[in-house]
Amino acid sequence: MHMPDHIHTIPVLDALRDPMGCAFCVMQKKLENDFIQFILGPAYMEDDVRVETNKAGFCNRHMQAMYKEQNRLGLALMLHTHLKKIKKDTAGIISGRAPIPLFGRDPKATTPRLRDFLAKTAESCYICDRAGSTFTRYVDTFFHLWSKGGNDGKLIESQEGYCLPHYITLLEAAEKLGRGKREKFLDMILPMWQKFAAELETDLEWFIEKFDHRNANEPWKNSKDALPRALQFFGGVTK
Repeated sequence: MHMPDHIHTIPVLDALRDPMGCAFCVMQKKLENDFIQFILGPAYMEDDVRVETNKAGFCNRHMQAMYKEQNRLGLALMLHTHLKKIKKDTAGIISGRAPIPLFGRDPKATTPRLRDFLAKTAESCYICDRAGSTFTRYVDTFFHLWSKGGNDGKLIESQEGYCLPHYITLLEAAEKLGRGKREKFLDMILPMWQKFAAELETDLEWFIEKFDHRNANEPWKNSKDALPRALQFFGGVTK
C-alpha cells in the first residue's frame, strides 16, 4: 500500500543528506533538542505537560542537557513537582497504604516494592519517550522511502554507514519486512556495514601507529579524527 509523503519525510531526507556521520544520530539529536526547547518554553507551565513530566521525569543525560539551557527556573519547577510526586508515591508504599497486588499488605514487601518503584522512576524520561515515539515513525519513513526507490532510494543506498546502535535498529526493523524486501535490504546494508567497519578499523590502526615515534612525520591520512568517529560509532548520538 502506498504511504503518502508526510511531515516525517522532510526530517528523514534532511538527515540522509547531512554529511555529519550517521543519519539516524542526526535525526535523534534534532528530535531531542526540539523537545528540550519545547519543554523549556511555555509548555512547562501547561497543566497537561506538567502532569506528564511529573510522572515520567527525565533521564540524567536530558537533565544535563536542559541544565545547559537558559531556563534554569523552568527546570527547577519541573524537578520540584516531579520530586513531590515521587515523595507522595513512596510514602504510600512505605506506610503500607498503597495497594500491593503481588504481596498483599505484608510489611516485608515494602523494600522490594520501593526498590522497583525507584528503579523504574530513575529509568523513566519524558523526552526519551516523546522523542522515541517520533523516531520510530522516522524509521518507518526511512523504509518507505527505500522501498519506493527513485532518488530517495538511491540516497539511502549511497549512505556511508550508521552507528552501531542504529545498525541494530535497522536490522530489528528489517525483520518486519516481507521476506523478499528483507533479503534485498540486507543485501544493501550488510556490505555497507562491512565497508564502514573496515575503513574505521584501518583509520584507528593508523591513528595508533602515529604514536610510534617512527611515524611522527608520516601523514595522518584519514585517521586524525578516527577516535571521535569510533566513539560515535559505538555510542551513537553524541552531546
